[in-house]
Amino acid sequence: MLSIGNTLKQYRKLGISRLEAGKSQLIAPLFGADVDRAISLLSEFNNAVFIVEGQGQDKDRIIIETIDKFCRDTSGQVAGEVFQLDAKQFMGDCGDQPDIRLGEIFGVLEGEREKILLVITSLEELAKDERLVKILQDIVKKPPVPILGMTTIDGFRRLEENPDLAGCLQFILSEKMPRKNKRDKSVLIIGATSLFGNAVYQLFSREYKSARGTGFSKADLLGFDKLDVTSEEEIKKYFLDHSGFDIVVYIAGEADADAAEKERDRARRLNVDAVSVIARYAKNCKFVYISSEYVFDGSNGPYGSYSKAEPINYYGRTKLEGEKASLENFSHALAVRLGALYGYNGPSDKKTTVSKLIAGLDMPEPLKVDNVQIKHPILLEDAARTLLKLLDYETTGIYQANGPEGLNKQEMAERIAAVRNELTGHIFSYPIVGIEQTGTAAKPHNTHMVNVDTPRPFNEGVRFLLLKQKVSKEKDNHGH
Repeated sequence: MLSIGNTLKQYRKLGISRLEAGKSQLIAPLFGADVDRAISLLSEFNNAVFIVEGQGQDKDRIIIETIDKFCRDTSGQVAGEVFQLDAKQFMGDCGDQPDIRLGEIFGVLEGEREKILLVITSLEELAKDERLVKILQDIVKKPPVPILGMTTIDGFRRLEENPDLAGCLQFILSEKMPRKNKRDKSVLIIGATSLFGNAVYQLFSREYKSARGTGFSKADLLGFDKLDVTSEEEIKKYFLDHSGFDIVVYIAGEADADAAEKERDRARRLNVDAVSVIARYAKNCKFVYISSEYVFDGSNGPYGSYSKAEPINYYGRTKLEGEKASLENFSHALAVRLGALYGYNGPSDKKTTVSKLIAGLDMPEPLKVDNVQIKHPILLEDAARTLLKLLDYETTGIYQANGPEGLNKQEMAERIAAVRNELTGHIFSYPIVGIEQTGTAAKPHNTHMVNVDTPRPFNEGVRFLLLKQKVSKEKDNHGH
């Protein structure tokens, strides 16, 4: 044991204990994907916080698997020490000076940061004291030691009430225990022809017993039911013909802020009015509304789901009203605000910021892109998986998911060019020029939201997208 362990003995009565890495060799791994993401986030941001249902065995297993993987060196040997702080015990026993005691503990750990991982269980307990929130905030921003936190959905909600702290934490909504069979529910994806809708349909059709999808202009092309959500008559007929859905996910709507500004009536019918109409004919379903980070004005993030929503364009206003209509008309509604989506389903995809940048990097000329507005991009597959987990946890109300990094378009383009060069050797030899771009609608500057489930970092997501695109094109070229 390192001497640091002896130094920390005096804090044992305050909930500090030593954990042993290497135990996971004795058990079959259960949380592989979550553990890999935790390792990635710990390496990139020096913290990761698991949201685990309940307490007990699952919590212990996920800690064991993560610390074992994190604390092994390249040769596979356990290197370093792990200490655990039970925040509940700490808050109960540290008296009226918890900030001084916590500062002392981190002071001891700081000298050995290369060899240490600190696990904090019941992390939300520390958010009860404003002094501790401030210390945690400073520690997470300039970490003396990597932190692996543990909390529950209710605990996440308590942490989210301090968005300045929660916005620096990388939450991982843990998968429920592995399933042998598909979930015994029927799901309808309204808007399955959209970029995100198609990704959700692909995942949900694998995970649920029954899944249907609707679309409008591209319904026939992509093999989905045709449904005009601006027509009450069509909605009524559809739900009479296909009744009894357990879950209805609403991803139809106007997603282009500039188009919404130009055609306001249409945007309102799609983003707000359709929700109330669907409620008349599918009242008993679990209703999910896909919303946007544009409900915020972008001037004072990070934003929790409780933060005041003040949209500065018409699109954002319709999304905020769509959330309210969902929560008012359905008893267990879930609204999910997403950051800027990117990814690849197929050649009929609607263009995204990222796909436009990739196309621009194919042109033999300088690329001029916005360097003012900051986005938090999220990969389609990650957003769809987060949605699935929120449904598994039977959540209601508003949750948020966006990328862990804030990037303007110039920074995105530079990263895409670097990843593509790494994958293919293709070098973009022209300048990437930052300019201020404007559109019809006002755009919020930086809509950084507190994440219920942190997706993979942008470079990893772009690598995934480019490889998926390459495989798809190779299949097409071979006639598959």
